[in-house]
Amino acid sequence: MPPVLAVASGKGGVGKTSVAIALARALRDRGLRTGLLDADLHGPDVPRMLGIRRDAAARSVTLTGPSELEAVEVEGLRVASVGFLLGGAQGLTMAGQFAELMLGRLLKQTAWGELDVLVADLPPGTGEIQQGLVQLADRVSAVLVVTPAEVSHLDTGRAVAVLRQAKVPILGGVENMAYFACPHCGEHTALHTPAPPDRTVWALGVSKLAAVPFRTDATVTAADLAPVADLV
Repeated sequence: MPPVLAVASGKGGVGKTSVAIALARALRDRGLRTGLLDADLHGPDVPRMLGIRRDAAARSVTLTGPSELEAVEVEGLRVASVGFLLGGAQGLTMAGQFAELMLGRLLKQTAWGELDVLVADLPPGTGEIQQGLVQLADRVSAVLVVTPAEVSHLDTGRAVAVLRQAKVPILGGVENMAYFACPHCGEHTALHTPAPPDRTVWALGVSKLAAVPFRTDATVTAADLAPVADLV
């Protein structure tokens, strides 16, 4: 099992999946054999955001049975997601114990091939999936995703406490939607009322690794995440 780099947040809607995909691309661009695990079992968005069709991905993916799951290769990344099992608008409801079993299946029974690093896109919060990943993987470190808004920092502060209690190293944080850059004059405009400095995750000792601007197409690029990839 390669080292796992978990991309986490305390709150949804901060662009965590976009950051996870961009980070995987940045690691790939550095010559690392990179996998991408969509561990957001209740809201798997990685297949849609990478343009992976379910019929192309569902070759040997099943919820039960002894066969090994097959990762899908796209853009030089090896990708696995519970979204391969679902239709576009279909949801997946599962109890905590089954969610942990499904996570274990995706993590350890996927034919990843030879990997140097596995990026895991976690759901927001600090629930059973986050705790299950820490228990199932041998080497886990984390990157946190926040926006400048106070509620994002406060919710992610809880994730900091949980990760530290589990002795998971936190490489640092990415501030997404940090500002909007005017395409005409280049002036930066804040989109959120920023959190007071003493109420941020930075005040908890988390290093700010990157500040990603808001873009109208909501993209986060591999170049945005270069400072994070350089630490891996």
